[in-house]
Amino acid sequence: MRIYALGTGAPLAPERATLGLYVEAPGCDPLLLDACGGFEIIRQLTALGIDPMSVRNVVLTHGHGDHIGGIMALRIRQVPICLYGPRDALSAARELFRLTYPHLEGRANPKVTEQPVLPGRSYLIGGFRVEFFAVRHRVPTYAVRVEQGGRVLAYSADSLACEALIECARDADLFLCDALCAEADGSEVVDRAHLLMHPTAREAGALAQAASARSLALVHLARYASPATMLEEARGVFAGSVTVPDDLSLFKL
Repeated sequence: MRIYALGTGAPLAPERATLGLYVEAPGCDPLLLDACGGFEIIRQLTALGIDPMSVRNVVLTHGHGDHIGGIMALRIRQVPICLYGPRDALSAARELFRLTYPHLEGRANPKVTEQPVLPGRSYLIGGFRVEFFAVRHRVPTYAVRVEQGGRVLAYSADSLACEALIECARDADLFLCDALCAEADGSEVVDRAHLLMHPTAREAGALAQAASARSLALVHLARYASPATMLEEARGVFAGSVTVPDDLSLFKL
């Protein structure tokens, strides 16, 4: 598998796009996990030399705008697309398009299909085995486990630390985990992260350690986050490899 981090930041991070992962593997159709926050998804794909028209399968982990906004651009392309995710996320993406492009609703890209998914079940999507886990966030949210060719990618989506995240990341080759900030940023910042239902870098490291994941990448960084501090904190509790990737980073499994 090859995983490209299209975006690695929280909504107000000035130098990072919001969350989107492009996953490819031999013999599989490309898979998009979340869709960034808007039209930057086209720029990010193009910057990697990826044809935006090639994206046909999209998993939406939850209905927040920084994860579903790119659906507007993907629907306008006029190519078939299938959206997978919680019913709440699919409804939010549909409503976002209806509100922002009412003159196109019902006409633009009639080949959009939706497939609601359930936690605890796995689905074959474009050659990938994809399993979903209900996690703890402000809206219904599913973490995602992707398996192909004996390799495993785990993606937390947005969530407080919970047992479901450990199960999602169990023995994963790569665990891409939400981490808004470092605990060294101070109790006020940490309290804010927890209020928004995001973990810290230390908590992400502890999750990866409990799951026996092989490597950890911290994403969804806040505008005030220090990558160096987050890296140090996660390494303090996780024995495997830890990175804080920039946008457009590539992971090979």
